[in-house]
Amino acid sequence: MKTIYQPDRYYKYEEIYNLLKSYNEEFPILTKLYSIGQTYEGREMWMLEITNSTTGCGQDKPGYYIDANFHAGEVTGSAVVLYTINHTLANYGIDPMITDVVDSKVLYLLPRVSADGSELYLTSPFMLRSSVRPYPFDEDQDGLHGEDINGDGLILQMRVKDGFGDWKVSDKDPRLMIRRGPDDRVGEFYRVYPEGYIKNFDGVEVKQPRSRWGLDINRNFPANWDIESRQAGAGPYPLSEPETRSVAEFVVKQKNIAGAQSYHTTGGVHLRPFCTKDDSKLPTVDREAYKSIGEAGKQHTGYPHISVFEGFTMDKSNPMKGIYMDWLYEHQGLICWSTELWDLLHRAGIERKSFVVEMNKTEKEREADQLKILEWNDKELEGQGFINWAPFTHPQLNDVEIGGWDIKYVWQNPPHKFLEEECRNNMNFTFAHINALPELKLNKIKTEKVGEDVYRITAAVVNTGYLPSSGSDLAARNKFAKPVEAELITYQGEVVSPKSKIEVGHLPGRSEKKVEWLVKAPAGTKVTITAHADRAGKVQVEVVL
Repeated sequence: MKTIYQPDRYYKYEEIYNLLKSYNEEFPILTKLYSIGQTYEGREMWMLEITNSTTGCGQDKPGYYIDANFHAGEVTGSAVVLYTINHTLANYGIDPMITDVVDSKVLYLLPRVSADGSELYLTSPFMLRSSVRPYPFDEDQDGLHGEDINGDGLILQMRVKDGFGDWKVSDKDPRLMIRRGPDDRVGEFYRVYPEGYIKNFDGVEVKQPRSRWGLDINRNFPANWDIESRQAGAGPYPLSEPETRSVAEFVVKQKNIAGAQSYHTTGGVHLRPFCTKDDSKLPTVDREAYKSIGEAGKQHTGYPHISVFEGFTMDKSNPMKGIYMDWLYEHQGLICWSTELWDLLHRAGIERKSFVVEMNKTEKEREADQLKILEWNDKELEGQGFINWAPFTHPQLNDVEIGGWDIKYVWQNPPHKFLEEECRNNMNFTFAHINALPELKLNKIKTEKVGEDVYRITAAVVNTGYLPSSGSDLAARNKFAKPVEAELITYQGEVVSPKSKIEVGHLPGRSEKKVEWLVKAPAGTKVTITAHADRAGKVQVEVVL
């Protein structure tokens, strides 16, 4: 393989494009490279399509869609997508499983959705949620805005001595700031702020305004969308942003997509629908599919698999709305996952009882966890993940100390030395899902002469995949995907009964259904039997009477 890929680094926008272009040039039979739209700042959203074009076009094969970086700073997702691309192309013709996937299916891989935001994240000290479009305000609001004020290339924290402050230094590790107890009266106390400057500072109050980049494009999808005052970051209306609209239009256009994965960080968990309601609303067949595929994910990654609403939402009266994953499932009928990559707590040896419990820990429990993470940092990163507090003269707050965690590459994304393992494990889960997709085959084909130049032709239309031919039970119920159709084509003679085309209906996973035709044609006539479904592919066999 000529293309040079480094699995232990985070790629910027132009580097991703050059890498995809190199793969396309090296593997022209296996890949297509094209843009599905443009971002807010005009960057192309590059999609790499992988399938063996000599075994049929991608549209006639079951499709699997993968994307990453709906959230700008979650660049581990892009790394997993690039790793998956590289591994797939490097092992085609070597690994039987990879070869079969590329021959029989099509992969659609979009490494970076929020390309503008990720570029800012990777090339500056700033952190942001999604798009760089100013929202919901055109100008910065009064208050503290993050800036690298000491010029070290990071936006950390500032601690300011204040007898009325809410924070104090832990007596177990001087690096650690902990909450002041309700009965703490004696000691040295602090206020802790993000590193930055204060717009229109009145000399007393340090306001915490909305970020200048307040959009969350993973709240901008039509499924359960709600207005900004009830769902922060939602945007002015569903699919208002060019990134979300481009993704939605692509998914809707590709009728063959039968499953999807969207990569996020952090937490170390495979999330599934619903985001707004409990599992009792999930069709039984789909719920069992999620659990079975999720167990495969757990084996490969160690991550649990949970419903967002039941296992990831603390306030059930205020669930997350406008979520991409809910749109994929509720509006498209796709079994889909939203994997939160990288679990620093697990790496540091912290047992996570549940994600909801994690949000409700006591201050003493949080201190214990932070001490374990500092210990892990000292051992695994030689202490470099935490920047020690150092004095600095702030132009507005006077004497402060700046320090804290390198949030970008310790908490939000794995340090580079851990990136490849994260990519490999999660790619393996993705392939487990891909290998569960529906796929049609024709089997048990027989021809029987029943009269003068009259033949009965029978065949079994088989769904060899674990998932139903519609991709999900919900898709069949709501008619998101057309049923399986079989057709007999003869270029001499005629089909006596029934019609040439037979509607087979939706096939459950790993099931078959008999189809039959009577054909009037002379012996030696060639006929073609085809079976097709939007999400289970197209297969055809030639038969001689």
